[in-house]
Amino acid sequence: MAENTGKECIIQFRAGKMILDGKLVVADEQKGMLSFSKDPEGIVMCWTSKSHSERHILIPGQVKFSRVEKCSTGRVFVLDFGDAKPAMFFWLQEKSTENDEVYFTLIQEALSISPQNFLKSEGLSGKGYNSLCNNLSGAGEQDVELASVVGSVGVLNALREDPDFFMCRLHQFLPVGTDPKSDIVEHVINPQVAAAATSLEMVLRNPGGFHNLCMAFDIKGEVAGVLGFLNGLLEYHKE
Repeated sequence: MAENTGKECIIQFRAGKMILDGKLVVADEQKGMLSFSKDPEGIVMCWTSKSHSERHILIPGQVKFSRVEKCSTGRVFVLDFGDAKPAMFFWLQEKSTENDEVYFTLIQEALSISPQNFLKSEGLSGKGYNSLCNNLSGAGEQDVELASVVGSVGVLNALREDPDFFMCRLHQFLPVGTDPKSDIVEHVINPQVAAAATSLEMVLRNPGGFHNLCMAFDIKGEVAGVLGFLNGLLEYHKE
């Protein structure tokens, strides 16, 4: 995996473009480099090759990122801009597939609503919030399973202490159309959340993935793993 050492770079890797040919997309064999960086305007996506360079501003929350499931290799992804402009397709050119999940996770996180705004938004307090922090910080020294932490009795009880507060903070991250008056705990214990937590856990235990996620969230992570990341989040909020 290639990484840009620039402070604001989120992720950078080898990728080629896909060309729309009728109803099909075909790979442009040209070698290229794709990078995503943070900028006051939004997320800056740059694609460069030996003969061409292009730059796009992506607004988090307004661009849908997903894999192309019909692709047998699973290494093609699309950026869907809705009616704003045509979708853009890319294919991974890194030889190893080891870090594919890292790339996809970081791009997904970058194009969602800013995690920094969630963590440090004005008024981030509540009677259940301190309980939640205490439960996260009391996990001990050994690494933990993220799905177990999210679904633990301590975390769920903390959510129940002030459900309106947590729903207010988390609603923007839930599926479109979610009833803001619904039970936040029911959403957290959803099997899909546990599956997502397990996937994220794999990324966090990969030193490269851990490093890149810490950069994406602007936190200081010392030891790769779930616990190292959670402790970094808690320290970030204390600053």
